[in-house]
Parts: sequence; C-alpha cells; structure tokens
Amino acid sequence: MKKFLIILVMAPVIIMVGFWGLSKYKNRRLMPDYFETHYKTQDTVPVGKVGIFVPGLVVPPTYEKGREFFYNVTFKIYNNIIPWPFRLFAYMDKGVALLDPVRFHEHEEFVPTRLMDETGSETDKDGVPYIKKYKNGEVEWVPPSKRIYLDHGYFRYKGRKAGYPSMTDKTLVKARIWYYDKGIKQKKLPHWDGTFNVIDAAFNKIKEKYKDVEVNAGCSVLYDDMKTRLWEMLDAGCDTIVLGAPMPIYSHFEEFNSSFYHSIGYIEEWEHAHPGKKIKVIMAKPMGEFQPMRQAFLEMLKDRLDTLPEGSDVRVAVTAHGMPWDHFPWEAWLKLAPVYRDILHEEVKALLKNYKFGRADTVICQDEFAGPVWDKENKYLSTNEAYWDAINDGYDYVIGLPIEFWAENSDTLFHHALKNFHGFDQYDVYEQIDYPDWSVPYTQTMTQGKTRVIYNGVPVGKYQHYVIDALYQSIDSILAQGNTAGN
Repeated sequence: MKKFLIILVMAPVIIMVGFWGLSKYKNRRLMPDYFETHYKTQDTVPVGKVGIFVPGLVVPPTYEKGREFFYNVTFKIYNNIIPWPFRLFAYMDKGVALLDPVRFHEHEEFVPTRLMDETGSETDKDGVPYIKKYKNGEVEWVPPSKRIYLDHGYFRYKGRKAGYPSMTDKTLVKARIWYYDKGIKQKKLPHWDGTFNVIDAAFNKIKEKYKDVEVNAGCSVLYDDMKTRLWEMLDAGCDTIVLGAPMPIYSHFEEFNSSFYHSIGYIEEWEHAHPGKKIKVIMAKPMGEFQPMRQAFLEMLKDRLDTLPEGSDVRVAVTAHGMPWDHFPWEAWLKLAPVYRDILHEEVKALLKNYKFGRADTVICQDEFAGPVWDKENKYLSTNEAYWDAINDGYDYVIGLPIEFWAENSDTLFHHALKNFHGFDQYDVYEQIDYPDWSVPYTQTMTQGKTRVIYNGVPVGKYQHYVIDALYQSIDSILAQGNTAGN
C-alpha cells in the first residue's frame, strides 16, 4: 500500500517532468546554427569555379504559382513561430475552409450569401453548393485566431477533411480571394517580377566582370525548384557556391534557418552523390550593409519631402517588418539590423535638417508583432502606433518608410496595411488596390484629422538601380577576393 501511495504521489511529478523535457526537446533550436558556426567565422575567399545562388522568399505573381508558396509558408510559420504543443493544433485538419468571396475578412459571425474553397469552387466535390450545405447546418463559423492580431474568421465544412491543416487551408483560400483577386484590380502581385528584375540585373553586372561565374536564383520555399537550380550549378563544375539573399537584413527566420539552411542541405546531398567532391560555401553580406540600399530610400524620401510646404510638422516612421523579438533573443536579425537600420535612421535625421519644417523628427517602428498578441507589455512601437502618435501630436504629415522591402508583396499591400492603418476613417479592407504600373512606387495617403499619413512605397522604377547596385556590391565583395576578375 505504501509503495502504491508513493507511486500515486510521484506519478504527476514524473509526468510533469517528462512533459517539460519533451517540450524542451520539441522546441529546441534548429542546428547547426549557420549564423554562428559559418557566417561569423567563414573564409570568404572563393576557390575554383564559382557559382552565385540567390534564394529568397519571393511571392509568385498568380495563385496558380502562389498556392505552393503559401502552403509551404504556413508550415514554415508553424515550425518557427508557434511553440510545441500549440503547433499541434495548427496541424489539425478539421474540414474544408471556406470564405464568402464578398465578405472575406470578417471578425464576427454573419450569414454568408456565397462560400468558396481554395480551388475557387463554390461547389463541393459531390456537386452540392457549399452555401446549401451551410443552410443544412453542415458548415460552421470559426472565429478569428487569438494568436493573430486582427485576424478574420472563416467558415468550415465539417463533412470531409481538406487533406492538410485547416489553418493552411484558410490561408490558401484567403490568398486566392484577397491577394490574387478581390484585393487588387490587376489580379497579380508585383513581388516576383520586381525581385527577379533586380536579381537578373545584378547578375548581368556580375557576368560582365566575371565571365566564367555561374549564376542562378530561386524562391526559398519552392524547394524542388531551388534544389534543381542549385544542382545545375554544381553539375556545371562549381567548386564554390556564394549564397546571397535579396534582403537588406538577414535573419534566422528567412536565411540561416531557411533559404541558406536548405541550400547547404541540397549542396551536402549533392556532395554525398559525388564522393570526393567538396563544395566551399560562402555567405555574402546583406544588401543593407552597402550604401546604395540606404540611398534608394533616402532618394525616395527626399522626393517626398520636396513636395511638402515649409513650416509643416513632419514625422518620418522608419518601419521594419517585425518579429516577436522577446521570443527569439538569439535572432541574427537583431545583431545585423543596426548597420543598416540605425545608420539609415541617422541619415534620415540628417536629411530632415535640410528643410525648413516646423517640428521634424523620426521614429523606428515595426509592422508586425508589435500588437497586443505578441507584445502584451507594449515594449515595441508598432507602425500603427507611430502613425497615431503623430496624429494625436498634431503633426501635418507622417511618412512611412518601409525599409525592408523593395518590391510590393502580399504583406506590404494587404497584411501589413491592415494593421498599419487600423482605426483610420479612410481605410477599408475591402477597397480594391489599383496598381497597374509596377515601375512607379505604389503610395497611399490617408487624412486623419489634420494629419496626412503617407505610405511612401518601395524603391522601384527610377530608384531601382540603387537596389541593383546593393545586391551587385554584396556579391562582388566576395568575388573580388578571388582570382576570377576578367575571366
């Protein structure tokens, strides 16, 4: 009996300790940490035949190509942002996600008039319209996620499984309806073309100087395509692969645990298939460490400031994408950001001094994860807060400078805008964007009280050559250390 009581008392303790250990194991960091073990200590002199590979998180132009992108991105988020055991709920397939194609971003339950799945169909596989199944009580309303600030709800058909997580299905149907259809008149996103235009132009400059260098690029979550492109360079005889990413600031989330991590994995897989062949891998510095990247935004800002009347009160919000930093204090972004963000911030301050404004100042803020879900103690300034602070302080103008983007994408046009303009009288999530000419920066101006809030866009068109130069200089800083110039 005594032994039984001891076991009875100890069992909960053993379970708790076991659960704690399992949680620590499931939430362990991805290893190896290529930022610590490679990037910070690497030998950056290329040897032999050199290949340049630029992988990045690039949003495809249409849903036909974008479906795989958004599918894979959801799993990337589950594995990197959501801790175990909560991510187990994200993996659950509870049925088919549906949205009303007219009211696709609602926070409260309502009666839909149409329902559409991620394939674009309003009819289920059995030929019965989803709206009929809704009326029959087979479709339920799922409220917004409590872990996503300003998330929307959706409808879910319970009669069959989707074949993948319901949260993934929700993302896919949202992308189909909002990002690639109702949200933009052209029904195409500019990110893919804008990104690869820059990469190709930088590659052309590289090829002019280094004749024998192989170049290639790919989307970092289109895994099979990325592997194929890398292997093509390795099969062409490359001894060194230089990895660069089309980002002003590198992070674990997008580079060291993703695009670079997978690239190195594919290289090692190729090495295993070719015994005796060892590839040298070099990671180029981020584009933001080269002055032209900063100059692109300074030129855009100058052109904007030139239009404002003397005596105006002006605030510039230098905005980053954002991450839940308190949950990832080891993130490479935190260590790599200052050389770009902080220097650019100081240059913005200096630029403002050239004008005869009244009050003129700047703030640094972030579009994502500075809201009440991930930043409950309000440690970080959100872009929305920066805008409202300027409005409440009576500024005439507040200008948003999105320094981590140089081609408009689903974040800048939709997901971030939703949060940045939250509470604005003139913001309507259902207002369709009209952006026909991708060579002209897309800008938005909203008036709230006496304040004009200006989203200043990204450096395309006449500003794009600065971005090209930044990527070129990043790659050239590695190649110039070898003996390939002029070959």
